Amino acid sequence: MWNQKISEENREKLLLAKNAFQKYTRQLEFEVSPEHLSTLHEQNDKTNPEKLAKMGGAKGLADILQSDLQMGLCNKESKSKFRDRKRHFAENRYKEPEFKGFWPLFKDTFDDPTLKILIVSAIVSLILGVTIEDPKTGWIEGTAILMAVLIVSFVTAINDYQKEMQFRELNKVKDNITCTVVREKEAEEFAGEGEKLAISIHDIVVGDIVVLETGSKVPADGILFYASELKVNESSMTGEINEITKTPEEDCWMISGTEVTQGEGKFIVTSVGKHSQWGKIMEKAKSKEEVNTPLQDKLEKMADQIGKLGLYSAILTVLVLLAKWGFKLYLKLNEGEKFVFHDLVEVVDAVIVGITIVVVAVPEGLPLAVTISLAYSMKKMMQDNNLVRKLESCETMGNATCICSDKTGTLTKNEMTVVEGYFFGEKYEQVPDCEKFDEKYMEIFVRSIALNSKAYFHYDELKKKDIVMGSKTEGALLIMLKKWEREFNEIREDEEQLITKCIPFSSKRKRMTTIIQDGNGYLVFCKGASEIVLDKCKNYIFEENKFILDQDKKNELKKVIHEMASTGKRTLCLAYRRVDSSLCDKDWFSNPDEIEKDLVLLSIVGIKDPVRDAVPQAVKDSKSAGVTVRMVTGDNIETAKHIAKECGIYSEGGLAMEGFDFRKMTDEERLKIIPNLQVLARSSPQDKLVLVKHLKEMGEIVGVTGDGTNDAPALKEANVGLSMGIAGTDVAKEASDIVILDDNFKSIVIAIMWGRSVYDNIRKFLQFQLTVNVVALATSLLAAISGVGLPLKAVQLLWVNLIMDTLAALALGTEPPTKELLKRRPYKKDASLLNGIMKRNIAAQSIYQLSVLLLILKFGGDFFGLDPLVAEEKLHLDCIVFNTFVLMQVFNEINCRKINDEPNILKGILNNYIFLVIWVGIISIQVIVIEFGGSFFATTHLNAFEWGVSLLLGFLSIPLGFVFRLIPAKGDPQ
Repeated sequence: MWNQKISEENREKLLLAKNAFQKYTRQLEFEVSPEHLSTLHEQNDKTNPEKLAKMGGAKGLADILQSDLQMGLCNKESKSKFRDRKRHFAENRYKEPEFKGFWPLFKDTFDDPTLKILIVSAIVSLILGVTIEDPKTGWIEGTAILMAVLIVSFVTAINDYQKEMQFRELNKVKDNITCTVVREKEAEEFAGEGEKLAISIHDIVVGDIVVLETGSKVPADGILFYASELKVNESSMTGEINEITKTPEEDCWMISGTEVTQGEGKFIVTSVGKHSQWGKIMEKAKSKEEVNTPLQDKLEKMADQIGKLGLYSAILTVLVLLAKWGFKLYLKLNEGEKFVFHDLVEVVDAVIVGITIVVVAVPEGLPLAVTISLAYSMKKMMQDNNLVRKLESCETMGNATCICSDKTGTLTKNEMTVVEGYFFGEKYEQVPDCEKFDEKYMEIFVRSIALNSKAYFHYDELKKKDIVMGSKTEGALLIMLKKWEREFNEIREDEEQLITKCIPFSSKRKRMTTIIQDGNGYLVFCKGASEIVLDKCKNYIFEENKFILDQDKKNELKKVIHEMASTGKRTLCLAYRRVDSSLCDKDWFSNPDEIEKDLVLLSIVGIKDPVRDAVPQAVKDSKSAGVTVRMVTGDNIETAKHIAKECGIYSEGGLAMEGFDFRKMTDEERLKIIPNLQVLARSSPQDKLVLVKHLKEMGEIVGVTGDGTNDAPALKEANVGLSMGIAGTDVAKEASDIVILDDNFKSIVIAIMWGRSVYDNIRKFLQFQLTVNVVALATSLLAAISGVGLPLKAVQLLWVNLIMDTLAALALGTEPPTKELLKRRPYKKDASLLNGIMKRNIAAQSIYQLSVLLLILKFGGDFFGLDPLVAEEKLHLDCIVFNTFVLMQVFNEINCRKINDEPNILKGILNNYIFLVIWVGIISIQVIVIEFGGSFFATTHLNAFEWGVSLLLGFLSIPLGFVFRLIPAKGDPQ
């Protein structure tokens, strides 16, 4: 084994490590617990470097891990030995969410309580139908119900499967990430030397030496042992908004998932995969307990109420029938007749009637309507840049009352751009064409940007465009050169070797300076914070001359700087100077104050991350929809307030505050100020999490955006977590419910609109379904009690309850969203699924339909010239009842397209071709069922007059629906 030998020196180091960590695994073979090594990367260990020192620092770790800081791991090791490392320390892969195949997903669908009721009802109906009712036809009803269950389960499982596959497709991008490591070459002539290799991050093992450059992502946890002006953006993991300077002496802890923004370095890998900080956070992100959404809770409550109604009606019916049977039996026995087994047939019939009523009462189409509406919306939302990871988050988003949004990349374009500036002595409100400037100074200006910068462009194959790597501020200058069609890369390639000294930017100096050889002297390029660099300038350029920069002129320029800053722009001053080589001795090179004096001002630029074009209107739409938008950002408060004003988030009377002040407050104080809080600046991830928790305590339904790993807790805590598809980390996406593929706030508003459409579509179907069920239930109940027999046969009810309702679920569940959905406030969390308007519509239509059916049963014989006492004519009359019942539902389906007293029920109907096709299809199928159904459907041929009467009675549902809407009724509470 590769780990069998270990020196005495390393053995002592292991013992020291054991004392430091309290627990340390040490067996005959080489063993190091990755859990313990990973504790080096915890925050408290950053302030306690003694533990690392006891292990001998990075060199000691390399010895323990049988690696070499210069050569890396030996490629002579067999692949099996690398597998040993992966097996012992884990692979550098993060546990992906468990992916269930289609059949497990199909099996899970049967946990739905509504489906369970259907299955039990179907089995009982099947047994009774075959054994007692009629062995030849008694199987039809139970079998058909079981088929309905299979349809619902298959649709649900297929959509869940497609959802998982789509999300996995999105995450495939991460498999293409490569990194650079140093490993010892195999060839003997290169023994003792290490070479740089580009490998997949999944192939990194503990002990590898990873090379970092500007723009690199840190692929694992480790200890830094070499750095040159290395700065790392750790905001994705720690929430720190500033770049962190990394050195082997001070801050040597490298954290997976972070990004190098400047410089270069090398570190030795100590923790990978699940043991890294990234992996641990991802595990925590998966630990959220699943809870029902508001709609799920309401549907469960509704299903329970409907089930009880059906059960009570069935019990009442059975009791009445049993009472009638008991009275008849009493009279029979009183007359001296004997009890025979056949007398129990009526008891069995009563039980069958009761079960039939229960089956009729259960809304078979409801779970299918929910699935269809959610699945259809999910697919359409994908086209609107919303990848829905959890179907139920669609409807939850529709009831959102608050959105806590990041700024960068969501409200803004995440593209730092030079938008105005002071160039060569003149102020420009917009960046002018470079042809306006003297070429002599233009050449100096371009060189100053190209050489005094570490940023560069990288072509992203996925996005099909160049993206800035490194400092986004420096990137803004490069973008300006690109628009001017100036090739900075050629300048870098030609003159990079002329760079003599580079004084990097630091938060203390707030400027960066580069010195390059230029003939017999040197050129000094300086850029940085405008006020600081401006104070070091002696001259400025105007047209072809240099002018003295006196105090009056400096004051004028400081006013220009203030004007830019007050409008949310970051200002940057660029300057240069020529220095004769005779002045450049050793002391001069080591004295930045001497280097950076008597500068010539080239430009002061205003850099801005512009607000996305569609954001102000999207925020306005959100407000009209009753959704409060809050900006939660790490920016300083003045910039945040200005951007929030541009977006329409920050308004008069609103509150903007910093995370530091928010943090100091008590819970009671926070609850008082949160209703007016519009901007939370300089906020930490913990601030965002606390804000979300408080909002939920206040009864808000909260949506939260996030892109960093550190956003995962808030994303999981929110009712709907919205991660960014472009800038978002894998952890953020895993923690979220919806992935915004274009990182645009406008897409979030579209998600709200779709969510409301889902909720309304389900309510539309519920209004339709309950009308059908109430009428069918009441008709069956009254017919059973009156003793006239059930006019709607079991297979007919099946057609109504299953086939027609399934198609209605598809028709009403796919109504497209409209802008009108954003003109009302969200439904309250405790609002009933059925509002007063819907209850009125259901009651009014049910009364009309029930009255029609009872009148046909009572007087239809005389009206149509039929004798109910004759079996064939009774069948004919029942067929008219059945046909009229179905056609009333068909026309009422048009009424059900609107649930909030909208006067025009036909508005937008031509935009939903699915509804039109299904509506025509149902009528066509009904014609086939009536005319050709025969004994299977218990139907017979109807003449033109009978069809005309049925159609007229059905059509009357529409004008009567208009009349019914004039009856006052309460809508949803706002």
